[in-house]
Amino acid sequence: MTDTTCWHCSNPAPPDTFVARTPEGSRPACCPGCAAAIETVYGLGLDDYYRVRESAAPVPDDHRMALNLALFSVPELVNPHLKNTPEGQRIRVQLSGLTCAACSWLIEKALREQPGVNSASVNLAGMTLSIDYLGPAQIEDTARRVMRLGYGISLPNSPHEQQARKQEQRRLVGRLALAGLGAMQAMMYSTALYIGVFDGSDAIYENVFRIASLVVATPVVFYAGWPFFQGAIRGLRGATLTMDVPIALALLLAWAGSIAVMVMGGRHVYFDSAAMFVFFLLASRWLEQRQRQAIHGAWHQLEETLPVAVRRHDDSLENPWISTRQIVAGMPLMLHQGETVPCDGIIQQGQGAFDEAALTGESVPRSLCSGATVHAGSRLVEGNVVLQALGPPSSSLVAKIGEQVERAQQERITVVRDWQRIAPLFTLAVLCLAGTTLAWHWSAGPAQAFEHTLAVLVITCPCALALAVPLTLSATLGTALRQGVLIASPRQFLSLTRLKGVMLDKTGTLTAGRFQISQLERYRDDFNDEQLLAIAAALEWQNPHPLAGPFQQCPRDPDVTAIQADHHGVNGHRHGLPWRITGLPDKAKDGATCLGLYQAERLSLCLWLEDSVRPEATTVLNALSIQGLVVRMATGDNPDAAAHVASRLPIYEWRAQQTPQEKQQWVQALERQDPQMMVGDGINDAGAMLAATASVATGNATSLAQRAAGIFLLDDSLAALPRLAPLAAACQQLVRQNLGWALLYNLLAVPFAVAGLIPPWAAAIGMSASSLLVTLNASRITRWKL
Repeated sequence: MTDTTCWHCSNPAPPDTFVARTPEGSRPACCPGCAAAIETVYGLGLDDYYRVRESAAPVPDDHRMALNLALFSVPELVNPHLKNTPEGQRIRVQLSGLTCAACSWLIEKALREQPGVNSASVNLAGMTLSIDYLGPAQIEDTARRVMRLGYGISLPNSPHEQQARKQEQRRLVGRLALAGLGAMQAMMYSTALYIGVFDGSDAIYENVFRIASLVVATPVVFYAGWPFFQGAIRGLRGATLTMDVPIALALLLAWAGSIAVMVMGGRHVYFDSAAMFVFFLLASRWLEQRQRQAIHGAWHQLEETLPVAVRRHDDSLENPWISTRQIVAGMPLMLHQGETVPCDGIIQQGQGAFDEAALTGESVPRSLCSGATVHAGSRLVEGNVVLQALGPPSSSLVAKIGEQVERAQQERITVVRDWQRIAPLFTLAVLCLAGTTLAWHWSAGPAQAFEHTLAVLVITCPCALALAVPLTLSATLGTALRQGVLIASPRQFLSLTRLKGVMLDKTGTLTAGRFQISQLERYRDDFNDEQLLAIAAALEWQNPHPLAGPFQQCPRDPDVTAIQADHHGVNGHRHGLPWRITGLPDKAKDGATCLGLYQAERLSLCLWLEDSVRPEATTVLNALSIQGLVVRMATGDNPDAAAHVASRLPIYEWRAQQTPQEKQQWVQALERQDPQMMVGDGINDAGAMLAATASVATGNATSLAQRAAGIFLLDDSLAALPRLAPLAAACQQLVRQNLGWALLYNLLAVPFAVAGLIPPWAAAIGMSASSLLVTLNASRITRWKL
């Protein structure tokens, strides 16, 4: 029986094992993933992909690269992942083969030299690459550059992505197992040589043990250690000194130098040191990879919970099932018990209990009935409901979270950015130090000088320094997200420990934002209360401000058109006449906010709306005050309503009737004295959020407020607010511990290595122990409870 070739990836495919069914007949496949990919391509009507792939210009000496590039040449496969930006287009793709921060730096450097690329950012924790193009995306050229550097690249959620990740994990575990066995065996042979088991008359047995060490260590160095050689080659091709350069040089010197010693009749060989070095490096890398995957899983847990199909609520349809990509605003969807909400929507019929743990971290289901809003990713644990979609899944809260996660991944905090800049200089300094050590000890003999140089190269491996900040920060972001807090800006998050004040919006932030109409007063006789209320409801129907909430349940006048919102209210037309609804601060009474409905300049109706203070507000503000923050409130509402709320809460200073510009100016004035935090939920808070050192959007915030904020509370509660600064302090403490340990280790160990007091095998243990300690210390924050 002979193997055939997989129709999709061209790997060997055993006959009749995996078969893909297509309109053109059966096609051989090497695995279930490729079979699914073939059927998907044909099912989408994209069978030209395989013809395009065959005619694609091959990359010299790399047929597989040409096959992968063909995937990026099919617009129907690429276009769903493109996003338009003011400058051009943006795409996020999946990477594989990355091992350290130097890999990220190398890819970013290579892509920034590509014509048409505005920016490129690699997220090592999620193994993703985000590229902004000036104009149309040149993704095929980008993929070619990444592949030529030796890394894998694929479209998000492609059939090969999961398979490639599993393959990479299996390969790393296999290399680690080989290195562990080889290191133990090589050490057994070397121990006999070190303790002097053989005397001069047993020279032949001595040589046998050395040759055995060579046989055991060679596959460890050149197979298990190949990722380090590969990383060094990539860096040198890109004219960059990566951290893999001194590692690869140390391995090569240990192996080649030991052979030279054997040929010249010397006694000291370092096969065991090389094997141990590879084993400890791979063990550290394996733990780091597991940590990255755990963080990656936390970030993408929400996205992966969404279903791929859903039922339309339409009895006339023979097959009500549709793809979630077909959902549009206003479409009625039927959800049964146990199903996951595919998009944000409003319950039209029925009631049920929704588990929102994936979004908020709260494990207790919420009971919701007709008129309530539910978010994509929530699970219906009890009941059946009809949901009116507010938009496609791409516009849901989950999608916004994905965008903000991407923003957090792309943001470079100062320490990480500075390390990436000095890493090549650090590597150059290590090579110079190794050369100095070789020259210094040369007079004691080439063999001894070589041993001391090898120890310097091993012990100065900067893995611990490179991991100290990114790993701790990524673990912190993952911990916060699992508990209902999205940190979109790590820089703002880390600044929480130095804040001196906090300013909060009133409506929807300190209050629940669930207004009720408590009183109506009509000022004309040609309309009744119901007619005027219907006009007001039509104007406020699409307004995201909390004051518009009570109108969502009111009948709307269908004749109101051309609706536009601004900072002063909402305008529209009815039968050619202009109507406007706006706030009337002068008419507020008893803490109730007043809205006025005007036809042209004629006041037609006044509505008084009452709101309640959040039940957790007092506890939260007291906790912030205990932390040393001065609590202030800024609101666009009238002084009477503002005073009513301020009298019930521990607020140091407040201002009412604040326009968005005045809020921003107040924050800017306070910022000139001390760093401030702004907490808000509305469009009118966005300017003040951007002006503050740190900004927090509440769970009911508008889209603009969410984009302006660096931190977003997924749960509609302020309870997590006082616990953010302690989490930031814990993160900073772990970063300081990791950086301090990594620097202290190098400061203490390097002089001893240069002086020749540390053998290579001990240097390998010390270097790996340092990296392992940093990795394990960073993982401690995953047990933090908000």
